[in-house]
Amino acid sequence: MRVVVQHAVGDPAWQPSVLAPPAVADFARLAEQHGYAGIAFTDHPAPTVRWTAAGGEGSADPLVSLAYCAAVTTSIELMTFVLALPYHNPFRLAHQAATLDALSGGRLALGLGTGYLRGEMRAMGADPGARLASFDAVLETMLSAWDSDSVSGSFAAPEPGPFSGWSAREVHVQPRPIQLPHPPLWFHGNSAFGRARAARHGAGWIGVLSSAQLAATMRTAHLPDLAAASAAVADLRRRCVAVGRDPGSVSVGLGGLWPMVDIRKGWDPGAIIEAARAAASIGVGTMFVTVCGDDPSAANETLAAFGEQVVGAVHDLDIRDEEQRI
Repeated sequence: MRVVVQHAVGDPAWQPSVLAPPAVADFARLAEQHGYAGIAFTDHPAPTVRWTAAGGEGSADPLVSLAYCAAVTTSIELMTFVLALPYHNPFRLAHQAATLDALSGGRLALGLGTGYLRGEMRAMGADPGARLASFDAVLETMLSAWDSDSVSGSFAAPEPGPFSGWSAREVHVQPRPIQLPHPPLWFHGNSAFGRARAARHGAGWIGVLSSAQLAATMRTAHLPDLAAASAAVADLRRRCVAVGRDPGSVSVGLGGLWPMVDIRKGWDPGAIIEAARAAASIGVGTMFVTVCGDDPSAANETLAAFGEQVVGAVHDLDIRDEEQRI
């Protein structure tokens, strides 16, 4: 089983000191040294004040942050967890992602989502009512841009107003990604919409266990426990078969099973490992974890201790056999 760590800035109580260059460099290197499969940053360029005050996660620009991490590491995967596609112009994002993939030696993985904060969408020029259509338009255009010598296409705003669209005629994106045909795509979201895209285009699908209230805030289906997640994984497998893909070729990731970890509060390694074993039994191969972000020393100590006590232990869980029983 792989473990991907979201950088400490994802803690709602994060402090600017965790983004000091030495702190980020130490965090990235420690993650690599302690066997984490990847380091991740999320995409909240303009969250609403109300959401942040209610406990919304912190964020730093994911592609910029991952570029810095790439420069101070050699092997760890660099992951967006996740990019909200409706916020982005597909050509610029395809260009940025291909550039980062090249500069990192082919270590980029793109977690992708629709976004859910209406105020943030409006601030970014995205229509909250068209987020699913916008997601598909950006995705399909990026896929073409990474694989074609010339791309033409458009996505029009639904009506005159504050929401922007884009139009292109015979353009191309350079450089091409190192990973061909493109960096691995992981589709985030508990609904059938995300699983359908993962089945067709994905290297992986990411589900999130949450409360009903958080699921409503995120505008996604409620996955309260591993039983619900198991049904979602089975649905993903069926969708893979329906589009002619090997179900085992699409990995499963899960967030929300483990709490945010903080060395000052401690944790029960045995319980955390058993939870991972239960997740493996339904086909989960990648777990996501967030560490405390209010103090860079505590964040890095937490990262190292969790790596020593948990990451190595769950690495040996055999996911392939579990997936074959689904």
